[in-house]
Amino acid sequence: MRLKPLVACSLQPVAFLTLFLRATVFLSSASPDERLLEVTPDNVPGVVLEMRYAMERNITRKPIYPDGKAWLRRETIHKLAKVSRNLEEKGYRLVIWDAWRPAYAQKALWAAKPDGRFLTPPNKISRHMRGTSVDLSLADKSGKILEMPSDHDEFNAKADEDFSDVPKEVAKRARVLRNAMFAAGFSGVPDEWWHYDLRDWANYEAIETK
Repeated sequence: MRLKPLVACSLQPVAFLTLFLRATVFLSSASPDERLLEVTPDNVPGVVLEMRYAMERNITRKPIYPDGKAWLRRETIHKLAKVSRNLEEKGYRLVIWDAWRPAYAQKALWAAKPDGRFLTPPNKISRHMRGTSVDLSLADKSGKILEMPSDHDEFNAKADEDFSDVPKEVAKRARVLRNAMFAAGFSGVPDEWWHYDLRDWANYEAIETK
């Protein structure tokens, strides 16, 4: 008769651990804000995630993000899916370098390069904080990252939209990306070939929760 409560007690830690692990998985995959969705191959076919601020390969020389996930507004993802299908027909895959950028990341970038010509000061709202902007590159069908006019956040003449100073094949790829983005409803900026915004980005508020 006394064995029953002993057995029940021995199961409780196991049950607790199971619930804890499930909760941990849920929390780690939860969106930082209800207005943001995670970018995955399910909603952007063929996408390659190379989130530069989740690795040391960025201007701060250290990871800023806790993981390599990309978060964007639903509208942005919907248009990126159109871009992805367009590029697939041409033999390319979309590469994401950065997406929604929280305020703490903007501060870290500014600390590494406090130059208003290239970055938004922490006292202003970066377009990336709205979930409507994305930094992109291209990969081939196998997912191999292709050579483009410059590296991400390489602020020099090769980073601008005048592709006359890069090899013809590289310039062609940059124009393929640009044309696909413009056709899907994005706009670009003259000094960064990799940066694109929803054309109505100014109508969206900043998402500053994390």
